[in-house]
Amino acid sequence: MRATRLLDDDWGGASFQRAGDTLLVVVDTESEPGTFDDRVLAAVFDLRSRRPLSPVHSFDQPVRLGSLPRFGPEPVLAFTTATSLVVADMRDGSVLETLPLPDTLKPWRRHGECDLAVGRCGGRDLLFLHEHGEGLYGHWVRAVDLATGEPMPDLACSHYRYKEVSERLTLGHGYLAWPTTEETVEFWADGFSVIDKPFVYVQRADDGSWVGKVGLYDGVPGVPEERAVEIAHAAGRTYLAEAGTIVTLPDLKPVFPKEDPWVLVSRVTEWGGRPVAVLVRNPYSSQEPPVWLCHLFLDTDTPDVVVIPWEVPAEVHDLAATPDGTIVVSSAEGVHVIEVDPQEAARAGRAL
Repeated sequence: MRATRLLDDDWGGASFQRAGDTLLVVVDTESEPGTFDDRVLAAVFDLRSRRPLSPVHSFDQPVRLGSLPRFGPEPVLAFTTATSLVVADMRDGSVLETLPLPDTLKPWRRHGECDLAVGRCGGRDLLFLHEHGEGLYGHWVRAVDLATGEPMPDLACSHYRYKEVSERLTLGHGYLAWPTTEETVEFWADGFSVIDKPFVYVQRADDGSWVGKVGLYDGVPGVPEERAVEIAHAAGRTYLAEAGTIVTLPDLKPVFPKEDPWVLVSRVTEWGGRPVAVLVRNPYSSQEPPVWLCHLFLDTDTPDVVVIPWEVPAEVHDLAATPDGTIVVSSAEGVHVIEVDPQEAARAGRAL
């Protein structure tokens, strides 16, 4: 096992986006008091070499990494303005194309408040927009066909949101997912309570058909701001992962008998041909040490939680894991890369 620091604490609380072996690290910078000049800083890395593929880019709005074959084999950066989608080169930030947004979308857009995802689904290059409403109402997921520039109402979905949580879109392996909350009534012997329960909504990306919703553990407030849930394909199955909740898609079947309330963030990948979850776990239910970096294999009914011997910094925010044994951790101290031997881990893990 080897650990190195990729970025210092100026990048504390960064979030990750992956496309193959390409990693986009994004962090929001706070404006000076009395100003409104928040910036989004983004840097692109090759996970195989750990080398940067770009200088630090600066944006006024959310930026996302996506694969659009029409622009070549490398991923691209995408962001929206009040009227357009801008596709940029991930290496130098140069604009590759500016695509006008349909007029029907613009009244719902507010600068800097619209999350997005781009990718190829069902043979089409698509843009998905998650448009924020006012408080409880007016939250929409909408889609645009990038070949025609036309909206795709069959892929749209409106929903309520009872509490502010991350509304990052995750597009991958034929699915689109996003976090939200619902007002839920819980009953017990002597009464009831009304809570804002966190959920993840899932639909198919190619036709908009509803897959279902995944309830997250009640003891957490929801997915943290700017973090996305994970959709991963490993060992022939597709998984959705967020903290202590990991389910298979499309059946939404939990891989554990119950959620693990001590998991802060989880990601799924494949090691040695086996599906594996990489977790940041705190058995004392806070962000203070000791916090453990762990892994466990998902192809057994009795998985062993294996602790990776690395001192995890405080305030872990995001996590990425790859089939070659690379683990990337975002915390208050910046971004670290941990390397483990995936073949050795797969051989040592308990199988059915």
